[in-house]
Amino acid sequence: MLAVVGRTARTELDTALDADGLSLRIVGALGHLAASPDLSVSDLARRAGVSAPSMLATVRRLEERGHVQRLGPAGRGNTAQLRVTDAGREALALARRRADELDGTLFGALPPADRAALLALLGRAAASLLRR
Repeated sequence: MLAVVGRTARTELDTALDADGLSLRIVGALGHLAASPDLSVSDLARRAGVSAPSMLATVRRLEERGHVQRLGPAGRGNTAQLRVTDAGREALALARRRADELDGTLFGALPPADRAALLALLGRAAASLLRR
């Protein structure tokens, strides 16, 4: 059941984000950068679990949209640090609203106590997986 809910949630969130010109990859990169400013493209790729060239393409899209800016020298042998802009923070806030809306759709029919219990259990399960 968890796999079904997860697949459905991801598909619906992807669709909602796409309507706003975003994607889970973009939102994930912005989230990592917002939590840890000044990461390099390589650092960001490691955190996201993707290749550096793949993350570089994502970062370029973020730069084109004004969501991220590079600080410091860029070029062969130099590591530019990345920082989220105000526009990037607005995109993250929008993505959070879309995720909250989806949570309401997925869990809104549950009584508040059941919803709180389910979210607490899912949080514990996620924390357990992250510790592995």
